[in-house]
Amino acid sequence: MWHFFSFTTAIVMFLSTSAAMAQARQDSVIRELSLKEVQIHTIKKSKQPRTAFYQSSMLASTEDILARIEGVNLIRRGPVGMEPVLRGFSAGQINVVIDGMRIFGACTDKMDPVTIYTEPVNLKSIDIRYGGDGSGMGATIGGTLNLKLADALIDSNARFTGSLASGYYSAATAVQNVLAMNYSEKRWAIRFSGVYRKGGDYLDGENKRVNFSQYGKLNTSVSGKYSLNKNSVIKADLLFDDGWNIGFPALPMDVGYAKARIGSVTYERNDPVAFLQALEAKIYANSVRHAMDDTHRPAGTIHMDMPGQSHTAGAFLQFRLRSSGKHTIRAKTDFYYNSVRAEMTMYPPDAAAMFMLTWPNNHQMVAGIFVEDEMYVSDKSRLGLKLRVEVAQAKVTDDVGAQQFSIMGYDVQRPVNRILKNANISYTRFLSSVLTVYLSTGFNERSPTTSERYGFYLFNQLDNHDYMGNPLLKNEQAWNAECNLLYATKNLSWKLSVFGSRVGNYIVGRTQSGLSVMTAGASGVRAYQNIPSATLFGAESSVNYQILNKHLIINNTWKWLQAKDNEDTPLPLISPLKIMTSIRFQHRTLFFQAESEISTKQDQINSDFGETFSPGYMLLHIRSGYGFILKKNRLDFSAGIENLFNKAYADHLDWGATLRPGRNIYGLITLKF
Repeated sequence: MWHFFSFTTAIVMFLSTSAAMAQARQDSVIRELSLKEVQIHTIKKSKQPRTAFYQSSMLASTEDILARIEGVNLIRRGPVGMEPVLRGFSAGQINVVIDGMRIFGACTDKMDPVTIYTEPVNLKSIDIRYGGDGSGMGATIGGTLNLKLADALIDSNARFTGSLASGYYSAATAVQNVLAMNYSEKRWAIRFSGVYRKGGDYLDGENKRVNFSQYGKLNTSVSGKYSLNKNSVIKADLLFDDGWNIGFPALPMDVGYAKARIGSVTYERNDPVAFLQALEAKIYANSVRHAMDDTHRPAGTIHMDMPGQSHTAGAFLQFRLRSSGKHTIRAKTDFYYNSVRAEMTMYPPDAAAMFMLTWPNNHQMVAGIFVEDEMYVSDKSRLGLKLRVEVAQAKVTDDVGAQQFSIMGYDVQRPVNRILKNANISYTRFLSSVLTVYLSTGFNERSPTTSERYGFYLFNQLDNHDYMGNPLLKNEQAWNAECNLLYATKNLSWKLSVFGSRVGNYIVGRTQSGLSVMTAGASGVRAYQNIPSATLFGAESSVNYQILNKHLIINNTWKWLQAKDNEDTPLPLISPLKIMTSIRFQHRTLFFQAESEISTKQDQINSDFGETFSPGYMLLHIRSGYGFILKKNRLDFSAGIENLFNKAYADHLDWGATLRPGRNIYGLITLKF
């Protein structure tokens, strides 16, 4: 593995000094190579040719879109609230942000990843940067997923526009209603969106109801924009998300409620001829409240209440300077404060209630500086340098929590300060008018998460162990490297990526023989520890081919990954090879789309962490739709069948191998005005 890093680094340094050849290429080529951006259909149709592949319908959730992106997988514990994984990295190894804002879940069992609090209708795009390319949003070893909110659109020629959609899913007898509206005056505009989802227990491929897979969800957002002058605007965004009675069949508890309140004010200035070409300043705050609930489950030995809360406030300032000579400078400074608390009250029969802090009151303050320099080596070569330094402080502010950890010999009320360093170098070479290569390598760090530092008897259903935090954990450190090849013509685009990471001080749970379990039936207690290293490497590809005057569009993506620790033991929750192919015929307002989804078997498993062999599967989906033009409005009807042959299957990253939905017939009607 080290040969891969050494070779990539040497190539980057060598090519950066090579001679120039000919014409320059568009910035969009570099964006395609270093960044995965998926635009979202809302009021206006996206011009990105792949959007119809990633966003299969107006009913698609944020998680549905993410699952189709090469490099992204999802850990599934229930029908909603799936945890994103970027090239094998998850949780605190990656940054998941909303419009650049840091937000942290309030559930110790990871039932509320940040992605659950957004819907495609309030998003403009999903931006993904892998490895150190994502350090602009914070220290990271695995990358950044940025859910960019849709802006209110100032357009004096279209005062009032919007869309209204309503649909039905048969597998879960689920209904969904989606609304988006934009009102514009000459200098200001306001945008509103809302989504209501409600579903029952779904039918799997064996025609059996999967108990505790129901959900209810309401998401609303309001965005306002005011134009100060031709170069400057001020924006305000509010996002509210409420979930209730959300089932998690792979876990012993469900979600009673999950509430997020997110707000921000942003100032933007863009002047292409000024020295300060672009400036963005944002202040924000958000609050998440979450409660696990087992009152609807069969009577067990002990009933438990498990509420949690997370509060974050922050700000950032970023800018881009006009190119000077061969250099284009971008810089950012950011700060955020986060406090979290989670508790558990157990009610044993015929005994007094027992109280415990699973996350004692703790806070972290983080401040960082990020600088990026893009150097034009020649008309055919560009060299990029990204540097980030981040200072983080964390401590427990709760006496009860401090007493819990003092039993283990830890003084958690003493502040722990960390300095995190990220440095990445990239090289772009335009080999011809249609072929481009992008190489990058770098060193990156991340600090432990709240659960890894201060978690107290957190039960993991997958391996049946209670987990303890370790305040003395070291930072994870990663050497990342990748090579991207992009071939692009008028009708064909193909991207191939090969990547690898060597992670030092890798954080895993290790069994502690001297500790007693807290959860009835648990196999033991594990504490988070640093192991010497882990290695991850893989490849992924995406193809988009448009023929017959763009009436026929073929999309194909595949992703493959392997990961092992320093003892050559497979890391848990690593997805096998996945291939998705889509063929779409479109003529005016009529379309027909057929898809295949293939996953190979996964026998590289870690049985110590509860993994079992996962067989491969193949699924077929079909979709179709037709639109009517009604004066200035458009009425669309669409329908589809997912899992056409009612295959009984589970993905390797599905906890407990809970079968996914069987044949699902859906219908959707959309009015755009």
